[in-house]
Amino acid sequence: MNNLLLTTVFASIFTFFYLFLSFRIGYLRGSPVMKLIFRMDGIIPERKLNRNVRAHGNFSEYVPIFLVLLLIIEIQAKFNFIYLLTICMIFLYGRVAHAICFAFYESNPFLRISGMLCTYLGLGIFAAQLLLEVFRILLF
Repeated sequence: MNNLLLTTVFASIFTFFYLFLSFRIGYLRGSPVMKLIFRMDGIIPERKLNRNVRAHGNFSEYVPIFLVLLLIIEIQAKFNFIYLLTICMIFLYGRVAHAICFAFYESNPFLRISGMLCTYLGLGIFAAQLLLEVFRILLF
């Protein structure tokens, strides 16, 4: 039986980072809960809040589909662990780099571009791998 180690580990890592982004938005919005935990800064510029909301939203749009693809691939148990780990790390870098770019910088083309390229690369490789596996099964 497959223990789905990578799906478990990366779902946990992504969840903790998602919570971090969520707490950051709460903080920037002046959430009463965050006021209990942190000393709040003054007024936050709307552009900064919007960039953080976008970082959170973008993260929540890409991570679930990646985890679904990873889960399917791990259930198949046909791929090398190191290969899958490498793709997961590429995707993780992509999501973290992109989120950091939007949450902490006014502009950082390197983080934004490399983050999205690594996100697309991780998703594209897993999607292509699954389709190739389906074609392999159907044709042979």
